[in-house]
Amino acid sequence: MVDHTVGPQDDPGYLASLRTPSMLGRLRRSFLLLSAVPVVVLALSPFIIRIETHTLDTPPLWSAAAVPVLALVALWLAARLPLPLPPTHDPRRAAQRVSEAFRGALFLRFALTEGVVLAGLPLAMAADSFAPMALAFVCGYPLVVTLALPTRGTIERIRTRLGPDAAAYLWPALLAPYEPRLVAE
Repeated sequence: MVDHTVGPQDDPGYLASLRTPSMLGRLRRSFLLLSAVPVVVLALSPFIIRIETHTLDTPPLWSAAAVPVLALVALWLAARLPLPLPPTHDPRRAAQRVSEAFRGALFLRFALTEGVVLAGLPLAMAADSFAPMALAFVCGYPLVVTLALPTRGTIERIRTRLGPDAAAYLWPALLAPYEPRLVAE
């Protein structure tokens, strides 16, 4: 049974939710770890570029210009995710669909925004310069934090995009204790 009174006001907060057994706590722990990947790539990239190209020079204009274009495309696409779900009359199915659509949208948003950061590495290698990687991190990492981390604001923006079923079912699904499905339905 879904408790329709559960909503964003019941979110214990980002740090407090990390210690809970809820779906939201698991998602936040996962995305906190995933958000460290771009930082590690940035830290290792000077060594990768130096090993690959043996030099650190000024980037050509195309590699520097490609990064903001990628960031704008990722911002445009991520802000339009997810697509609205059609309403359903089966409450159990609606809750499951909303939860799955939310998680899928969150991971897709993360992939798009992290892709901006990761694209900096081949651009830096092609340009024989660390500058495209640094620019990619500066343009991409704020997108990761604002569009992909499951903060209350991000959850609410995605909930609004999902449609009417999400208003009733998303927060209860996120704050319920996580129960892994062992059997495919």
